[in-house]
Amino acid sequence: MKKKYLIIVSFLFLAIFYTTIFAVFSSSNSITVKYKIELGRHLFYDTRMSYNQTKSCSSCHDPKFAFSDGYRQSAGADGYTVRRNAPSLLNIKFQTSFTWSDSSIKKLSQQILLPMFNTHPKELGWTNNESEIITRFKNIPIYKTLFSKAFPKENNPFIINNFVSAINLFEEQLVSFNSPYDLFLKGNKKQLSKQAIEGMKLFYSTKLGCSNCHQLKEPIKKLEYFNTGLYNVDSNGAYAANDQGLFELTKNSNDKGKFRIPSLRNIMLTAPYTHDGSVETIEQMIAIYQRGGRLVSNDQNVGDGSLNTNKSSLIKGFSISTIEKKNLIAFLSTLTDTSYLRNKSLLNPFNEN
Repeated sequence: MKKKYLIIVSFLFLAIFYTTIFAVFSSSNSITVKYKIELGRHLFYDTRMSYNQTKSCSSCHDPKFAFSDGYRQSAGADGYTVRRNAPSLLNIKFQTSFTWSDSSIKKLSQQILLPMFNTHPKELGWTNNESEIITRFKNIPIYKTLFSKAFPKENNPFIINNFVSAINLFEEQLVSFNSPYDLFLKGNKKQLSKQAIEGMKLFYSTKLGCSNCHQLKEPIKKLEYFNTGLYNVDSNGAYAANDQGLFELTKNSNDKGKFRIPSLRNIMLTAPYTHDGSVETIEQMIAIYQRGGRLVSNDQNVGDGSLNTNKSSLIKGFSISTIEKKNLIAFLSTLTDTSYLRNKSLLNPFNEN
């Protein structure tokens, strides 16, 4: 009996010991993560992240535009435009693809390296400037503190992987699921007007088929690559000469013009649209899908996108009245959520004073 009692006491002691150790470790780890996120926030908004101190991550991903930038194509540190339109970063933690057309990028941390090290054109210009940029941050008091607290076990925390890790963790905080539509789904039926409800019915209808590609009810787990008939330059499926989409990676001719399907969250804040920002308004975007592809008739990209041989079979075109268009746009407007603008932990720390 005494032996059995000792065994039970020993077991309880070990259980308490390991529970305490785990709690202390978890608390310490949680504090470290907090500092990494705060470090990432500072780096995200800091123009010292570019080699010539002219651009930050937020230059192309501004909170005012749902972390896009409002330009057709963004400009890099040298002032030259990059190839693509800057997509919103909201809810990026739920995505499984992170660029417009490179399906080999499977992690957000991989994507972050692209603007840092791209050279044609330079975005942030880290290539061949790594030491200079890192040394710059080493000499700033706030970063000495943040890096040491974020990576307390490292003698020299000022390494590229730690820059990426911190920015990665910060960007994962950019979550937006508090729109009128979200509140409607949670039971607050007054969030949507009658016009928006009619637009929602259209969105989910087989007539328009918007929901075949665009998920709204839950975080997006997978964004596929599609050719939507935006171009048909050579009448044989080609897109604009400088950007053939997924084809550039796979070299599969069937992938010409395939780009990632973007989220429609905050769609009214993220114009202009498409991978190259060539569609200026939501009305124009709807008109392209209504036609079943875009007709380009007055520049070097002349062609009828509706006849593109690589166009997805889901892009069939549809008839829609003026009233129905207004209803659909009213619904798309309910996907706007700017509540993150009231969250200081997501905004520019250098503007707090």
